[in-house]
Amino acid sequence: MSAQGIKAVGRPWTSAAADGAETAVIDVGSNSVRLVVFWVSGRSITPVLNEKVMAGLGRGLQASGMLDHGARDLALAALRRFAALVEARGVRRCFAVATAAVRSAADGQDFVDRVRRETGLNLQIINGREEARLSALGVLAGAPDAKGLVGDLGGSSLELVPIGPDGPGEGETFALGPLALAAAGAFDVDAVAARVDKALGDTRLLRPGAQETFYAVGGAWRALGRFDIALRGHPIGVLHQHAMTRADTLKVADFVRRQSRRSLERFEESAAKRADTLPFAATVIARLLELGGFEKVVLSSYGLREGLLFDAMGPELRAQDALIAGAEAFVGHKGLAFAAALERFVTPLFVAGHPAAFAKRRDAILRQAACRLADIGAALHPDQREVVVFELVLGAQLAGVAHPERAFLAATVQHRYTKSLPESGKRIIERLLTPEQAEVAAALGLALRLGCDLSGRTATVMDQFSLRREKDQLILTAASGAQHLVTDQAVRRLDPLAEALKLKAVIRRR
Repeated sequence: MSAQGIKAVGRPWTSAAADGAETAVIDVGSNSVRLVVFWVSGRSITPVLNEKVMAGLGRGLQASGMLDHGARDLALAALRRFAALVEARGVRRCFAVATAAVRSAADGQDFVDRVRRETGLNLQIINGREEARLSALGVLAGAPDAKGLVGDLGGSSLELVPIGPDGPGEGETFALGPLALAAAGAFDVDAVAARVDKALGDTRLLRPGAQETFYAVGGAWRALGRFDIALRGHPIGVLHQHAMTRADTLKVADFVRRQSRRSLERFEESAAKRADTLPFAATVIARLLELGGFEKVVLSSYGLREGLLFDAMGPELRAQDALIAGAEAFVGHKGLAFAAALERFVTPLFVAGHPAAFAKRRDAILRQAACRLADIGAALHPDQREVVVFELVLGAQLAGVAHPERAFLAATVQHRYTKSLPESGKRIIERLLTPEQAEVAAALGLALRLGCDLSGRTATVMDQFSLRREKDQLILTAASGAQHLVTDQAVRRLDPLAEALKLKAVIRRR
């Protein structure tokens, strides 16, 4: 078996080493055993295969000190399959790690040895501080500007670690996973809250007012996020970077704790496998908010597994912008030269004399991403583009983008293809964007449409044209010898853009 453990990965990745490669992460946790195969393209790490088995290795660990016997067999069966899939796909690198249950169990090393004998996988047991660091790196991989406290809730443990512009700080680990808490008996909110308070009583990481944002990692807390989306009617179902206020989070926690198992299963299908442990997870996050004084909770779908990959990247890859790298990976690299030319064409309209949608620096990143996504409808049937494009961008596997920014990009690319938004899109824009942000998205989309139609989506042709505003005029300038490329259709694309900008359209020759 050729699958390698974390120690066998070798030197940090460079762009060449990481581009277009499949990398696997096998994560043996207290609750689940999971295989995720990622497509690595520059800084972008996109999951292309995701399998898990809810083995429950940590079940009963607090009482016996040993891994659950039936869970070991279930986990081994899953790991045999995962190892076979990794080998069959020809995956170049495989990280295989075990966390809280295996490191805490008296027979944890025996389990690791058996895994190696039966599957060839070299499971590395990582300690709590390293698990916290890697989870924090994963959060930063998915949200590079994250600043606050990361909490990664697994089946048996909770890892806390501060993050900011300088990366992760020193983390701590606590035996506060739902399986560990449930070992004391049936759920009782006061008893569980008291245990959480006692365990966290001496930590220096929870000082009220020290951090505003809590970044929640782990399947149980993502399940709480799904409840929040349903209860509030939030218009985007993507869990990554879904934000909840303190009040939203406490409301969801209280809702979950008041429901029966059957009610939880009926309300949210994906909660069925976690129905017994969700009240414990809800109590932990509620106490964390009270003890730490956090005002906002942001869910991160990126955690330990993504942190392992991010940790292996060289500095040149980490320095790439997450959103732009994700947009490039989403559409492929073939059209990057045109995307760059398109960006040069549209940028003069939005850098001076035009209101910012978010902030100038952020607008520039969103504009670059929009230019890379501008040709996303090329492979779609013409009759379906207007229906599909908005949702395609809205739900794309993109990191480093908040939900309002997702809506902005979706609206921009939709306007690149058509003037109108789908009805569902209109509701999303009304909920998540200000009228001014929606206007900028429409204008940018119309500018992209003009550039794409004018140039035939070809970089060398795009560079024959420039676009600028001058007093009350929108001026399209064609290079000498390129006048024949200005067709009636291009003029028809210029007029709506001028109208959106409240300018008069003018065509000039250099």
